[in-house]
Amino acid sequence: MTIRNRLIQLSLIKHGNWFSMYEVLKRDPKLTQCQDEQSIQSLLNHPTIKIMTIVDDDYPSCFKEMERPPFVLYYQGNINLLSDKKIGMMGSNRPSIYGMQSCKTLVNQLMKEQVVIVGGLDLGIDAITHHICLRRGRSIAVLASGFDRIYPSENYQLYRSLSEQQLVISEFPPHTPINRQHLFLRNRVIKALSDVLMVIEATKEGKVTHVARQALYEGKSIYALPGEYNSVYSEGSLDLIKEGANCLTNYRDVLDELQLLYQGKILKK
Repeated sequence: MTIRNRLIQLSLIKHGNWFSMYEVLKRDPKLTQCQDEQSIQSLLNHPTIKIMTIVDDDYPSCFKEMERPPFVLYYQGNINLLSDKKIGMMGSNRPSIYGMQSCKTLVNQLMKEQVVIVGGLDLGIDAITHHICLRRGRSIAVLASGFDRIYPSENYQLYRSLSEQQLVISEFPPHTPINRQHLFLRNRVIKALSDVLMVIEATKEGKVTHVARQALYEGKSIYALPGEYNSVYSEGSLDLIKEGANCLTNYRDVLDELQLLYQGKILKK
């Protein structure tokens, strides 16, 4: 049994939880206890679900630079989208009218520039973004659950469309349900995939603000949409701007930075 297949078996046993898998790998780096090839055969032969692991040659370089890179990734759709310029779109799952309108305008503008938008298949800003990308652009959805346990359930049809026309990825095996820790694990993947992050609306202590702040401290380019100073929807975004995030006033500023980042990557090569 190859180390690749042992990693997949470990992922099934530990439901894709990075921390649980890491504890096993610390004790048993060669995964000598994972020897049951039959347990993963149905997954390896699945007609639509594909698998990549950290030991594969085509494992994305952006994940190798992470502090906690996914050991196993499951995906459906066009894996080539991982190679293109990517902008992460984050925001409230209960956005204001201003937030929804701003999101629609920005995504429609970005769709004309051949970039890929990364989101988390959540309600609100995520769902708006993915729907627009289905009609006229390209999108990657990162899940906090397995493909057979879509969260939130209201977005099941959206997931189906994205898996057939775009790209959906998850580090959780198909039957894995959602839990709070999975949201953290999903968000770190969105952060790593995105060359630039855009925050549309965020509350002061919300998960979007937390992820964006962490990305900002790690040196990621963040663009936060300003809003009314006394609006609960904008408290997190305004705090991010005070802490060093770029004030999002024109989508072309984001594209210019994206272009500079890619020029730098080409020069490094």
